[in-house]
Amino acid sequence: MKRADPLLEQVSRMLGRYLPGDARHIVVALSGGADSVCLLHALLSLKPLHGCTLSAVHLNHLLRGQAAFEDAAFVEALCQRLGVELLSEQADVAALSRQRHIGEELAGRQARYDLFERAAARYDGAVVATAHTASDQAETLLLHLLRGSGLDGLAGIPPQRPGYLRPLLLCTRRQVEDYCARNNLFYVTDASNLQPVYRRNRIRLSLLPELERDYNPNLTKTLSRTALLLREELQLLNEWADSLPATLLQEEGLLVFDRAALRQAPPALARRHLRRQAASSFGVTLSAAQSQELLELALRGQNGSLEQLPPPLLAQAQGGRLFLFLRPEPARLCPMPLREGCNDIPGFGKLWISYVLEEKFHKDATTHLLRCDIIPHALSLRARQSGDRYRPVGRKQALLSDLMGNAHIPRALRDVLPVITAGEEIVSCFPFGPAASAAAPGCPALMLRYAAQPSLGRLVLPQPLP
Repeated sequence: MKRADPLLEQVSRMLGRYLPGDARHIVVALSGGADSVCLLHALLSLKPLHGCTLSAVHLNHLLRGQAAFEDAAFVEALCQRLGVELLSEQADVAALSRQRHIGEELAGRQARYDLFERAAARYDGAVVATAHTASDQAETLLLHLLRGSGLDGLAGIPPQRPGYLRPLLLCTRRQVEDYCARNNLFYVTDASNLQPVYRRNRIRLSLLPELERDYNPNLTKTLSRTALLLREELQLLNEWADSLPATLLQEEGLLVFDRAALRQAPPALARRHLRRQAASSFGVTLSAAQSQELLELALRGQNGSLEQLPPPLLAQAQGGRLFLFLRPEPARLCPMPLREGCNDIPGFGKLWISYVLEEKFHKDATTHLLRCDIIPHALSLRARQSGDRYRPVGRKQALLSDLMGNAHIPRALRDVLPVITAGEEIVSCFPFGPAASAAAPGCPALMLRYAAQPSLGRLVLPQPLP
């Protein structure tokens, strides 16, 4: 009885565990190297078991001159011989790197995955299979460990994520090459992978072989298993973090957290809750250090803000809440004349100006009463300016910048808070109140009623949440 191929057995187990039940087509990312050629051949061999149709996709990065075109020609000939449909394109990765101000490795990855998405969109029920191996997994874990990483980084490459599958992730590069030899499969070799230019290449060519020679001959498989174990534990930790009752409000452009709930939770869960909520709401990935800084802001007793977050995020701790929000646009108010009635203020909200005879309204920090002799058409609105001073009712005269700093208003919000002037004199500033020299002691009065955008209003004037 013929013994089953060990690599095919491993790939079959991975397909059984991670191939989505509704998958009907597999797009194979085919570079022409040993890993991807092995993957395509293995999936074709196992087609009676998984039942999916197959196609391939190839990207020429235009980084290696004639060799890259020869690789593309090899891939085309291979697919023709195997009867596999191929989508082959080229992208000027060096130009993308310059345009996006990122390294060529990242630019290449972005270009590849953009092509993968378009290739998969051509088929119903399609997933993309990439040829990452246990050796890639071990290199990734070491790379993250050397850079400094939390559990997410040490969990390495996931065997599956929405739309993607990595059937070779438990097979080493040596096993892949042995499979190609057993099946007389030819492949191309990217010479750039043999040059110690990138850190990953140096790990592959120098560090990992040395560790296997001197410390653990099975280190690649050991690290690969470690990454999978950590990923299973990571999934459990994520479930616990998602169930943490710390998020009070989640709406477009704004997250509000309960500082007491974060304080009572284990730090690992609190950090992860903040990080996952930021990723879910804003599509921003916080580093381990940024997650810790955000948690420390929440746990401190006093109010404060944090601006050292990935743009466009800002954070503010105020009272019992931690706010995570997007920088408002536009970044600064434009000067504008005011009139009686409703005034639309781009970037802030609205300001109503009217005369009132009796106090039949709710008085709070959004309502400022000015003397009746102040004429609405003499009022103007602008952003704060350097050196602005005024004396709000009940306070001493102070720099406006000091008032905003003492109120812990994040710097990025300070230029969208309206300053109202009559000539050169500041008569009102949101949210601090009317100037003592312009304030009305009661009604009748000229009333300024501010209505900030919901998210901005909650940040500057937190209100009880439903």
